[in-house]
Amino acid sequence: MENEQVSSDNDSIEDFPEKWDQWRADTRSLDTMRQVALDAMRLTDDDAAFYDYAAKHHYTVNEVAYYLNAYEYGGDEGLRAIHVPDIIELEAARRATKMIAKLLDEWYEGRLPYRITDEGTAIGVYEIQQRWDGEKFLFPVCQLRLTVASHHWHLYWMRKFDAWWPYPLPEQGRKFTLYARMVQVYENRWVCFWG
Repeated sequence: MENEQVSSDNDSIEDFPEKWDQWRADTRSLDTMRQVALDAMRLTDDDAAFYDYAAKHHYTVNEVAYYLNAYEYGGDEGLRAIHVPDIIELEAARRATKMIAKLLDEWYEGRLPYRITDEGTAIGVYEIQQRWDGEKFLFPVCQLRLTVASHHWHLYWMRKFDAWWPYPLPEQGRKFTLYARMVQVYENRWVCFWG
């Protein structure tokens, strides 16, 4: 592992708060992300060891889980999608937004107010909601990133601490298609989407 992961015996868990830092989590090297994910795979049945590993290597538990989930759901591609997401070409983004809109209109029979955004490296889906005072706001539903070389779509959901988080793959079928990933959003099996 890299030098940034080495800690002294005097370090305590209080020195590494659990506050999420998206920039920090996304800018570690791919080798570091992969190593953390592989190490974490061996610890998933032991919560205490998971926390000890995070503290020992100067990570938050959320960082360790983030790398683990990205790797579990996409291997090295999944890690690259969080580290340096590919830029989605304009025409591919247009096709994706058109398909997403068609699916949402079909599934919700046009009753769901939403906005789809081309964010350059991702396609965002937001539900338009209204506060009690009538003010409208965008509620994040999901984000989709594309690995251009393989044409694999990676799905993310918004955690309560404002982090786009890797979402598990479908259990069967063509797992990385845009359609398969949007079906997951619609089915909302783990209640991560739709506010």
